[in-house]
This record gives sequence, structure tokens and C-alpha cells, in this order.
Amino acid sequence: MEICFEKIKSSQFYQTFLAQIQTPEFFDCFYRVLGSEMKMQIVIYGIGSFESYETPKFQLSLAMLMKRKFSWIGDIEVFDPILSATESRVLEFFSCSVLSINEKGRQHVKRPTLFYMPHCEAGLYDNLLHANWEVESLYRIILFGNSFEIYRQYAEFKNSAVADSAKHVLAVHRFTKEFQMKAVSDDYFAAFHVSSWHFSSTDLDSELQLIKT
Repeated sequence: MEICFEKIKSSQFYQTFLAQIQTPEFFDCFYRVLGSEMKMQIVIYGIGSFESYETPKFQLSLAMLMKRKFSWIGDIEVFDPILSATESRVLEFFSCSVLSINEKGRQHVKRPTLFYMPHCEAGLYDNLLHANWEVESLYRIILFGNSFEIYRQYAEFKNSAVADSAKHVLAVHRFTKEFQMKAVSDDYFAAFHVSSWHFSSTDLDSELQLIKT
């Protein structure tokens, strides 16, 4: 994992990533969610087997590098049902808490939380939104994962599978500020293509009651 950290840290991909999330517009969104809190916890869902595959190793490494880089990132919780005992020990070595209960994404937030969910299934994002379907909770959430705009495009082309599994994603999309990840090099394409950051927009306060659950 440390070798992977260093590979990413020295890459142009990582420099581009940092440049994007340190722009004034991006920081404004972060600090609006953070509010008066000093730290924001991270919840990592669906990371996969980083012991066996390169893609989840890259995804996990990026989250760990963010933790090392930014003082506003606090505790990290991780859950994937396929994590091995060895992988769980590695995560604990890096000061992560491995959740023992499969919440299926339905964690109700009580404080500012970054949900780090690259390439999860649409239903997992939908479960998370459904569990927090109120203005106060949605304002506390930053979600890094598949682009909501891409889901909207799929649904527009009559993709019923997306429409059925991502109802809350599609409903909240127009009240979400989305930053699509900048161009991803070939080395990291599989891990991060079509990934975006999502923040609830200020319009959500007056409009959420009009969205049917």
C-alpha cells in the first residue's frame, strides 16, 4: 500500500486532482458542509478487494492520501462485505474503523460526512440519499462516486434499470452541484473514470418538499 501511495503521490493525476479540489469554488462547497465543525469524517463503501485487484488499491490509496494531506479530514470508516481478515487488519493499521454491520448504504448522518464511493452500484447511492432524505441531513453530505449527470443521461435514454434503482439520485440531481473529476490518465482510468464530487445546492432548502420519495 505504501508503494501505491508513493506512485499516486508522484503522478500528474494526483497533482491535477489536488489542483481541482483546492480551487476557491470547491473549497467554498467543502467549508459550507463542514460549517462550525473542525473535522469531517469519511465513510468508504464498496471499496472491493484491494489485496487482489489494482483498481480498489488505487481508490483506497487516494482516500488515504487525502487524509494525510488535509487537516479537516477526521475518522475513516470502511465497509465492504468482501473484505478479508488481512485487508481489515491493513485498514486498522492505517487507523480506519472497519464496520461490522452491512448498512447497505443506509447510514443516517449526524455530522458532516464525506461518503467515498467510487464505482458503487446505483442502488447504494440511492439507499444513502433515501436514508438522509431531509434538508439538514443532505446538507451534511459530500458524495464522491459515479456522476449523477451520467445517471440522468442513462435514464433519459429510457434505461429502466437506472430509473428504477436510482430514483433518489435522479430526483436530487437538479439540486446537486457536481464537479466532474478532471481528465484521468490511462493508469487510473479504470479506478476513477466518470467519477464526480456532489454537494447539495442552496436551492435544496425550498425544493426538497416537492421531490417525491
